[in-house]
Amino acid sequence: MARDCSTTVGEREISDSSVNRRSYLKLTGSTALALTGAGLLSNGAAAAEYETIEVPAGSREQFQVGSGETFENKLIDISATGADARIVASGSDWTIRNVGFKGAADMSGPHSPGENLGGYPNLIAASGTGTIEHVYLGDGVSGDMVRKGAIGVSSSHSGHIDLNEVTMNGWTGNAIYAAGSAKSGGGNGTLAFDRCLLKNNNISHLRIANDGTTVKNTVIYNTEDVPVHPINGGVVNSRGVYDGYGTTDNVVEFENCHIDCTDANTNGGASALAATKTTFRVRDSQVKGQLIGNVETTNVGENPSHEPPKGAPTTAEQAANGSATNGGSSGTGNDPGNGGNSGNSGSSGSSGSGSSGSGRSNDSNSGGSSSNDSDSGNATENAVSADDSVDEQRISASPGFADRFCFTYEGRNYCFDFGKISTLLTGI
Repeated sequence: MARDCSTTVGEREISDSSVNRRSYLKLTGSTALALTGAGLLSNGAAAAEYETIEVPAGSREQFQVGSGETFENKLIDISATGADARIVASGSDWTIRNVGFKGAADMSGPHSPGENLGGYPNLIAASGTGTIEHVYLGDGVSGDMVRKGAIGVSSSHSGHIDLNEVTMNGWTGNAIYAAGSAKSGGGNGTLAFDRCLLKNNNISHLRIANDGTTVKNTVIYNTEDVPVHPINGGVVNSRGVYDGYGTTDNVVEFENCHIDCTDANTNGGASALAATKTTFRVRDSQVKGQLIGNVETTNVGENPSHEPPKGAPTTAEQAANGSATNGGSSGTGNDPGNGGNSGNSGSSGSSGSGSSGSGRSNDSNSGGSSSNDSDSGNATENAVSADDSVDEQRISASPGFADRFCFTYEGRNYCFDFGKISTLLTGI
């Protein structure tokens, strides 16, 4: 895998050229590996088997995915104290599919600004051309004053990354930081989000700025549960989408999205959309919160839904076995809940077969500082709200999966969706 050795310290944290690659299938030692069976897909077909990777307390694991490689059907358990892991993807035509991170991250905090306790800044570091599909990054950080993000995209990113059915909840250092490639000298790479779920992320849910980037069928919102970031002695500045770099010629397109980010549950400057440098073009969506800067709207209402898009996983297990969420559609325009894509990534490729040549190493070196920019950008957050006349209304999150039952037999886990089974039996 080719590496650019001219990167900065922050960029080395994204690409990490110091890691020795070897097949994770050949690993032995303290990390527990287990193949786990997982019940029925929502369409009644057998779900894929997946591998459970348990990261021991105080350990870090890293998985590399290079050109033409696929990393799929994995449950990465970082629930042990001080456990941490990340996936580093770079090159061309790579894929991260059906992967769930289980457990709240605590390796990088709590700490004061500028202090690095050795944890990875993101669960996934990506650049180049690839796909991140049906991935759960939804357990967030373990408490306040932790600086950690879900996905970091290198400023040298010059390709295109598709992010389909990705869940990112509860992160303090931007759920996804990808705006750096839009700044002067950046790679100007693009991203396309489809059927993603982002909830209660600090600084911003999406930090994007590149021309040609798109966000479709996606739900973004905050409640009173946004974790505190360590800057300024602890801040909650939970913006929906924020740029920070680029020019007005850089156009980010939004379609059929539900965004609900207000100041009601933050102590900093929150906003739904903040296009301070670029242009955000929004259509057929529901948006609640401040619209700051160059935001253009067409058929945009003020009644967003919090229901997860179909296909976005709500548990790590659901992501790993490739099953679809029971959530509803993301509505469009002024008719919420009726126009979203259904989406279902399922499992394409071999079930539980592991990765084609992807590597893993036990990296004891943190690899530098995070590339995520935590500046709050409050100078522009004082603009008049675009929805001051709208009454604040908190909508509860989706209740979960009461009809789902799991059990263990002879070392394998089996899960059944009784709601779907009932539907099948009715038709007999």
